[in-house]
Amino acid sequence: MKTILVIIDTITNKPQVSGFELISFAEKLAENDYAQIKVIISGENTREAAEKAALYGHDVIGLEHDDFRYPNPELVANEITGLIDEFHPVYVCLQHTMRGCQTAARVSVTAGFGCITAVESCRLTDKMPALKKSMFNGKINVDLQPDAMQSIVTVLPGAFTVPDIISSQRIPGTIQVRKTTGISAYKPLGIRESAEENVRLEESDVIVSAGRGIGTRENLELVRSVARLFPDSAVGASRTICDLKWLPFAHQVGVTGKTVSPKLYLACGISGAQQHIAGMKGSQMIVAINKDPQAAIFSISDYIIVEDLTTFLPLLIRKYDEMNK
Repeated sequence: MKTILVIIDTITNKPQVSGFELISFAEKLAENDYAQIKVIISGENTREAAEKAALYGHDVIGLEHDDFRYPNPELVANEITGLIDEFHPVYVCLQHTMRGCQTAARVSVTAGFGCITAVESCRLTDKMPALKKSMFNGKINVDLQPDAMQSIVTVLPGAFTVPDIISSQRIPGTIQVRKTTGISAYKPLGIRESAEENVRLEESDVIVSAGRGIGTRENLELVRSVARLFPDSAVGASRTICDLKWLPFAHQVGVTGKTVSPKLYLACGISGAQQHIAGMKGSQMIVAINKDPQAAIFSISDYIIVEDLTTFLPLLIRKYDEMNK
């Protein structure tokens, strides 16, 4: 029988919720190939996480190593290579995070696998599944089919839901714990919180986020001014803004930043790349301001404003001031 490997890493032995979303993705793939799914969890102590994963009805292998207490993509990749030799999987599935992408790239090269990243959905066809992803900041959606016999796939967090355990009445899978002896070139020593402790994006009712479309760094003051209109607000940013060092990475929203679900998300000059959308699509109301009428962010927005934000935001602030005199 064919095999699909689902790789779930942990931080201090705790798996992310999006790791279990991979199981739904793998189950979709398995419909085409009638494959068995094996869930692989790495950690310093995997027993608790493995027991939780087994409830989804698939066999679980816990890989334990002292160097797995904190994320170690290189060591994970080395262990996956050994599992490939053991199970000969048709697919290896990872989360589309910085760690997942680093692991996927290494495994793809060392094992000779095809590699498709940032998958958003899966559509079954007569032969092979079509994996959908976005390109060019979400302006183009493409369906890709693996050309290789074996492929490694990274899946965007939030693209699939965690499987339902209760209503499906799944029979728990078996658990096997393995003590690994692998060696990597480094050992992660810990994780430190950002120095900007006052940035609490996840706790804010309103987030006003800036994208590259704001034009210049000076226009961030407009974004801050709008955020100050609301009592419980924060300033967010796309990855591009943080890469430019216009704002610290503590402000980043998206796959490689923070996942947020405020009452109001105001997107200023954000194009709508799927990596960003994955981090904020749970917002109760989304208002997008962009002078590009084809911006991908509009496809998920409740309110659309096609205008230069340097024109619209001052008008918004002035109107707010007039209403509250």
